[in-house]
Amino acid sequence: MSEPDIRPIIHEFLETQSTLALSTVNAAGKPETAPVFYVSDDRFNLYWLSATHVHHSVNLAAHPQVSGCIYPTIWEWQEIVGLQIRGTASVINDERLREQILLLYLRKFKLPPAFDAAIAASTLYMLQPTWIRWVNNSVTFGYKAEIDLTQP
Repeated sequence: MSEPDIRPIIHEFLETQSTLALSTVNAAGKPETAPVFYVSDDRFNLYWLSATHVHHSVNLAAHPQVSGCIYPTIWEWQEIVGLQIRGTASVINDERLREQILLLYLRKFKLPPAFDAAIAASTLYMLQPTWIRWVNNSVTFGYKAEIDLTQP
């Protein structure tokens, strides 16, 4: 029996979650993790807004290889579900793409008008995944399915 296509499952999961735990490496070679609100596209790219001076932005400017996790808050082991992601992060400078992503972002997150200036001043980043692991203990304890996005 072949594995089911997990891509639609991952797309749906990404739409229902809000926060990426983004892991970067600092100048001393130490890992650091920061929570960021994200939106995603149909190629599993994740986008978030941040200031260029915050730790994770400084870190990824020097070391664009990042990893991350997306998961809901749960209390029972059988409910553990989520994504582990590795890829490359970069700044998005294309204004047209920024406008498209901001529309998605503002639809997903109900932010008050007080955030408008902060959003306008923020830089748009993208994590382009090279590898995704889907974990779902409701299937069976330790269930994992992986996608290698470096392969066509």
